[in-house]
Amino acid sequence: MTDLERKKLDDLVARVFTLAYELGTNVDELFKEVRKLRFETKDKDFEAALINLEHAFFMVAQSINILKEQTRNATIPTKKLA
Repeated sequence: MTDLERKKLDDLVARVFTLAYELGTNVDELFKEVRKLRFETKDKDFEAALINLEHAFFMVAQSINILKEQTRNATIPTKKLA
């Protein structure tokens, strides 16, 4: 890996982690609103739809975690000895 590639990877990793943090924060805020709405409703069909939406938020959160993990994995070659 060249120094230029390492610098580009470092920049990319920083941008990905910043994005993941921002996405996670925004998703969490929306999730809390959906969850609150689910607890407040008396309509069982609407409640079921909101449960499905909560599940979708969970899947997004898992995808963000996978993105962070794979980003960390991309840095492994930078630690190899020449």
